[in-house]
Amino acid sequence: MASEVGSSGAGPERAADLVLDSWRLRVSGDPDLLAGVLAVMAPPCTVDAVAVGAGWTVRVQRDEQDELPCADDVDALFTDRPVLVSPCGGPQLAVVDASDGLLRLLGRYRSGSAAALLEVDRAWRTTRVVVPEAGPGRSWLDWVARLFFSSRMLAGGWRLLHASAVVVDGAAVLFIAGQGGGKSTLAYRACAQFMADDLVMVGPGGIVAGWPTRAAPPVGLTAPEGAGPEREQSVEGTRQRVLFTPHEHRAVLGCAPPTPLGVVVHVTADLDPGGAAGRVAWATPLEAAEVDAVMTRAADVPAQRLYSTDLLGLTGGPSLVRVDRPDLGWDTMLGGAAGARLTLDDLRALPQAPVWEALSVWLPGVKR
Repeated sequence: MASEVGSSGAGPERAADLVLDSWRLRVSGDPDLLAGVLAVMAPPCTVDAVAVGAGWTVRVQRDEQDELPCADDVDALFTDRPVLVSPCGGPQLAVVDASDGLLRLLGRYRSGSAAALLEVDRAWRTTRVVVPEAGPGRSWLDWVARLFFSSRMLAGGWRLLHASAVVVDGAAVLFIAGQGGGKSTLAYRACAQFMADDLVMVGPGGIVAGWPTRAAPPVGLTAPEGAGPEREQSVEGTRQRVLFTPHEHRAVLGCAPPTPLGVVVHVTADLDPGGAAGRVAWATPLEAAEVDAVMTRAADVPAQRLYSTDLLGLTGGPSLVRVDRPDLGWDTMLGGAAGARLTLDDLRALPQAPVWEALSVWLPGVKR
């Protein structure tokens, strides 16, 4: 769907529109960089030809004009200017200048990585991104595109959840659990159309959109050996996980488009371990009030909501402190979806436990 729109000294530039619900973002620039953001954002977005009605434009360029400062100057600017810092070595943005209608920032996508330049022109509703030749800094285009949609979705009443999701028999299945409670393991074990490993958007009427983010699936539950790049393994307690960027994760597993919600599965451990009369895994239906409570806990992600909000106005998005967000109850959001509580005698057995037999009433389409 990308079309040629012009040329630079290095070759032609291309453009395409990313569309999700009622929002349209135009992305343009270097063809290789453009292909990267389309691969990360579609789905949940669809890719369309350039058309009237784009709410914002993001243009990405390589640093062919030496616009990016040297490392020492970058360090000095990050010391001297206001800086928005994400925890755990995440993106950092230094406000370099705000004059003549332009907001100029330097961004480090990862701690110590080469900086990128972000230039916001609100009058032209455009963000220009100049990226380094290599390294994590090339991911700023993906980051800005996610920010455009997430800020508008949250303001429009969508909810961001800490959950995993797959598609079974044409309906989305949400797996919800506490930190390290097995939601990702279930999503990979389902061998179904994948949607999300960690973050999910749920919209009015029960539409589920898997949200692009870094993923750390359990070792042995990812794609077959050789399907993806060699990745560093991390150890979290006794669990080994494989780290993927959003682009790598989607290249290996693919991703289903936004899909109506069918079932909410809440994963828990038995409060009386060993007292399950020989049962390893079993499931019981959730009442509507219980589903509401499970969803409310999954939506309690204040840090992720802030990361998904356009705090600096980089894409002209609404500030949530000024937005009168629709007060939609879960009955409106869930669209009548069923709920089940999956209980395990020992959560450590989840990778091999007969969970699909236990959930067969709700998920008959999962291969066992």
